[in-house]
Amino acid sequence: MKTKYLKWLTLLVALVLVVSACQPAATPAPTTPPEKPPATLPPTVPPQEVATTEAPAGPKYGGVITFAMKEDVTTLDPLKAIQYGDIRLNGLVVQQLVAPDRSGKFVGVLAESWETSADGKEWIFHLRPGVKFHNGADLTADDVKWIFDRILDEKSGAVMRNTYLNIGLKVEVVDPRTVKMTIEKGAGPFLSYLALLNRSGIIHRDSYDAEGNVTKLIGTGPFMLDSFKPGESYTLKRFDQYWKEGEPYLDGVVLKVITDPVVRLNALRTGEVDMTEELPLADVKRLLDNPDPNFTVVVYYFNSGARLVMNHTRPPFNDLNARMAVQYAFDREAYNEAVYFGLGQVHNQPFVPEDVWYLDVPMIQPDLQKAKEYFQKAGLKEGTEITMLLMPNQKDAAEIIDAMLSQVGFKVKFDIVDAAAWNARGKALDYDLLMGTMTGIFDPDRPYGYLTPKSSGNWLVGGYSNPKMDELLEQGISEVDVAKRKEIYKQVLQLVQDDAATMYVLGLPWVEGWRNYVKGYRPGNAPMLMMMDASEGLNTTWLDK
Repeated sequence: MKTKYLKWLTLLVALVLVVSACQPAATPAPTTPPEKPPATLPPTVPPQEVATTEAPAGPKYGGVITFAMKEDVTTLDPLKAIQYGDIRLNGLVVQQLVAPDRSGKFVGVLAESWETSADGKEWIFHLRPGVKFHNGADLTADDVKWIFDRILDEKSGAVMRNTYLNIGLKVEVVDPRTVKMTIEKGAGPFLSYLALLNRSGIIHRDSYDAEGNVTKLIGTGPFMLDSFKPGESYTLKRFDQYWKEGEPYLDGVVLKVITDPVVRLNALRTGEVDMTEELPLADVKRLLDNPDPNFTVVVYYFNSGARLVMNHTRPPFNDLNARMAVQYAFDREAYNEAVYFGLGQVHNQPFVPEDVWYLDVPMIQPDLQKAKEYFQKAGLKEGTEITMLLMPNQKDAAEIIDAMLSQVGFKVKFDIVDAAAWNARGKALDYDLLMGTMTGIFDPDRPYGYLTPKSSGNWLVGGYSNPKMDELLEQGISEVDVAKRKEIYKQVLQLVQDDAATMYVLGLPWVEGWRNYVKGYRPGNAPMLMMMDASEGLNTTWLDK
């Protein structure tokens, strides 16, 4: 194993990967809308049957895009959305009050404007006029209150319920177009809660059946759910009464479930699909160096991260020395090369460098000698066995992690389980190590909030607990001034490293590819096919064929 690890380090020195220089630029979104379509569009035909025409002067209407997504949808209910398939679907159909733009600034979506009290505990949202649900009903303040009441209901199973309960959220109707929200705390990240991956998306109450299940997803987005076959495909069609006049350009979208990345790439090559996500990284690297003339592959980044998690609630990692041994033994660059072909963004925090919340806190560098010293201070014996939980799609990480930690004295046993077992055992803190990932990060409370036992996601940082951290996190959510919050979270991030609370390893490389006749598309700032602020994405995409 040591020989293999040294091989990785040699490769690391030999390879100089300048990803930004070799990745193709994303196609810009159209700036001039085409002529408005007739009220009734002609019948949709499959993409492969659309007649090829000469390149138009600008965007045009019509056609259906087939997108290959890596996993199935697990729920139609956006309030329960956790998996990427859920988010890909509801991001095209459902919208929320506010969302971040590309700069990270929160802007209105279904809320046209808002104001807040000086202490940030009272918020008044004014709804955008003329917004209709897919069933033709007008969006009103009562619909907004109904959704938030449902989120707060214990029976709903809503992902955001505990978050809103913890801040004491109350929602009132002021008039048909005005909603008042009051909170007891959490003013700093409040807008980010409302914006988190459509988990507070406003859908019509008729979406739910008598048992409380979403059987027909009725949102306000540019596309409406027409039909679906779980495990196979989800067919969306253009919503002609969408509140953004002239959008979308497409007649529809088909989300096709293809779980194998190699099969997804082949489907893109043959034209079976028009767009796809998450291709084999070895192939991505080759395609960046030698682009295919028929399609574009883009690697892009947004706030996200893989993090190495140590279980603080049991030996050996309830001892700071044992955690520090791992922190100094773990080589992020080598991990990036071995698992992500150098395409990840090595970091010590899950924010891209250009984000307002990126913090100037130096990253701890690997030091094998220090790692061994901490291992000895922990009183551990050579060959100390630790168990790491892995999901099947994380198997590539096993060899390099074992190589790094075995040099210190750990013997890593890998337990590969499915996603359901990974979550169940994780929540039960039945592991020593695991590698977690996170997306949908628009505020520092999202990643760092897990670092208090008060958080339901505390298991995702190994049950870490420190009263000093609790105090800092409480200050962070109470403060509304961005500059002051940044100073607080710099202390948080420094304490993360001092305590080896968890290890933020790298920003994930997100990959999408599309045939060259797909125009006007630009990847978003979350794992969605359009920007949550409704600015661009598949809503402004058109077909030049």
